[in-house]
This record gives sequence, structure tokens and C-alpha cells, in this order.
Amino acid sequence: MPLAGNKTLSARITVLEHGRVRYVVHGPHIHGTFHLVPEQLQGGTVLPSSLRVQFGDGVDGCDYYEHRTDEPVIFGMSLHGWTDGIDPDDVSDGWFLGRYATSLRAGVHRELTTKVRRRTEDVIRALVAHWRTMPHRNELLLAAARPKAGALALHEASLAAQAEDEVTELQGTRAAARRRLNVVTGIIRRLPRPIRAADPAPVRLPLMDRRNRPLGTITVREVAVNEDIAGTVVYEVHGAHVHGRFTVGRDIYRPQPLPEGVHVAYGHARARYFERERDHEPTVNGVRLDGGWDHGTTGDLSPSTPASLPAHVRLTRTSGHSAPDATARRASAVLRVLALHYLDRPDSAALRLAAAQDLAWKHLRDTREKLRDLRRRQTAAERRARQHREREQQYRALIASAVLGPDTALRLTA
Repeated sequence: MPLAGNKTLSARITVLEHGRVRYVVHGPHIHGTFHLVPEQLQGGTVLPSSLRVQFGDGVDGCDYYEHRTDEPVIFGMSLHGWTDGIDPDDVSDGWFLGRYATSLRAGVHRELTTKVRRRTEDVIRALVAHWRTMPHRNELLLAAARPKAGALALHEASLAAQAEDEVTELQGTRAAARRRLNVVTGIIRRLPRPIRAADPAPVRLPLMDRRNRPLGTITVREVAVNEDIAGTVVYEVHGAHVHGRFTVGRDIYRPQPLPEGVHVAYGHARARYFERERDHEPTVNGVRLDGGWDHGTTGDLSPSTPASLPAHVRLTRTSGHSAPDATARRASAVLRVLALHYLDRPDSAALRLAAAQDLAWKHLRDTREKLRDLRRRQTAAERRARQHREREQQYRALIASAVLGPDTALRLTA
């Protein structure tokens, strides 16, 4: 075999089991044994498409810190380890030895010198060029692929099952998204229902703590209905150590086409989301509060439940802390009674529809985008499932070829 610099390499070649080929080489400043091993990799091609070159003899491998028999010696330096990932049809012209190609002396790994490294790569190119021209190359690949074929078939079957489970889950999610799309479309098509204008007449409401003990009464009057935020009512509250405004509407953080819960904001809200400060933020026990309370349902509301609701005190524009316990108890009672008062309106259903229609076009766009994404993900999962099932069958064909003959395996794995 030709080497660089008009030199030649002689080798005694032996085909071993599992597609290995042993090269016992002699040449200028070189002697020793190399093994060329087709790599059967998990996730790689069904028939091996790369080679690992092992330095030294032996088919059982060895510890990284133990020598193999007849390790190659080049320019007086012993080679230890291996290099892998070599494409036999396109061997690199540059440096390609991997990190496990070293020289082992007294249990210490040393890097190869530049001269040894270049000559080693030149030798490997010559060996791979010879291996590539062997007349029974396909049989070598088949012999290398069979030992791991059973385990790799099981691996591919597992990946296929995972992809198929994902397809089933995505099909259910897509069905739910289509139902949601129908609901949103129905909301858009419904005619708005009449909403009562703000009633300035004051209403007295009793406050209760979480143990149903009275905390006094508040006077409530409506300031605005369905104006800045669809489906909301702004209440001005006075009495029982409470002064200021609250904005009550349907829940805003759960993207239901038809909102189910309730939201109460401290102050006169002008926007649905992300207001740092609001006009007329209330004081409770002399403490000014901000923020709000969002609840996903309405069936569990009463004058005394839920027990503890948010009460936040702003210190600066971006910082604050929880209100004192007494203030939080009274604020919770106010939030509960206002939510119930809002839900008791005769036009509560109309306000709910107004809130839903205000967000319906956004929900429509989001749901359509979600359906497109789900369809893309399902197509990709179906493709992965098919590919893994095909690979599983190809690996099983390799196992069957041990009985039926190599021509069958070549035909099925093509």
C-alpha cells in the first residue's frame, strides 16, 4: 500500500468475526497491528457507514489504561487507544485523529508528536483505502451490524412507540382546539345583549370576615359600566374604614372563550392588563392598596370565602409589600362582597358576553395559530414514528438474514 513520500506499507490481512479486519503492518519506521471495525451506532445508519481504527490486537477491547497486544510503533513511539468516526468514502486530508489516540507509558497518556501523528494518519488512510476496495465489503458490514441488531431494533421500537403516543396526544389536543375554535366563532356571531347603565344610587352592603363575623357596612355606588374595559363595573366604596374605587369584571388570566371566574382590581382600571398605578386606588384602614384579585370560578364565593385574598401596599412604582393582617382581613371582605354584588346584577350574563366578545378575535387568532402548530408537530411526530418503525424492521431483517442468507438482508436494508 502506498504512503506519502513514495514509501510503501506491507500488511498481513485477516478477516475476523463481526466484520473486523486485522492489519499487521510493516513499513519504514512502523510495525504493529491495526483493527478496522465498522461502527454500529445507536441512531446511526442501519448498515455501518463509518469505521473505528483500533491500535493493537484483540477483539474484546481493553481498558483505556491497559496495553493491547502488538500496539503499533511509529518512529519509536507506541500508539494506544483508537480513533473513530472515519468515513471510508471520504477520509479527511487534514488532521483527524481523535482524543483517544495517544501514547501510553507507565499508565500516563501522552500526546502524539506531530511527526508521529501525521504518519499515523497517513497509514490509516492507506488501510482505509484498501478496506474500501475489499470484494466482500457489504458482507463485512452485515457481519458488523448483526450483533447489535436486536438491541437496536428494540431501541427503535421504543422511539416509535414514544412518537406514536405523541401523535395520539396531539390528536386529542387538536380536537380540543377545534372545539374551542367553534366556541369562539359562536361567541363572535352572537348578538350583544343590553347592559344596564351605571346606577349612581348608593347601596349598603355588609362585610363579613372569614368566620362570618360582621365587620361593618360599606356604601357602594356604580361609577362606570362596560366603558374602559368590556364587561366591567367600577364601584366607588365608602364606609367601614374603606374609601376608594374598585373595578370588578370577569377573570382575565385564564384564556377561556367565555370567562368563568371574577376579577377585582384596586382602583379605577383603564386597561385590562399591566397597570402599575390606577386612579382612585382605595385606602383600607388608612393603608393605600394596589393590585387585584383574580379567581377562576364563581361557585365557591360567599361573604366569608375564600378566606384570605391579596392586599398589596405599594412603596415605590416598582416595589411594595403585603398589607398588615387587619387591613388584609378587611380588604378580603370588601373584595368578596363586591364580587358577589357584581355577579348579582340582572345583566351579569350580558357583561360576561361583552367581556368574551372583547377578547374573541384574539382568542380566534391564537387558536388558529395553535392549530397550525399542532398540525405541524403531529406531522413531524408521524414522520418520526414511520422512520423508527422502518428502521426497526430493517434491524429485524438483519437478524433474519442470519437464517435466510445475506442477499435477503441486503435487499431489505437497501
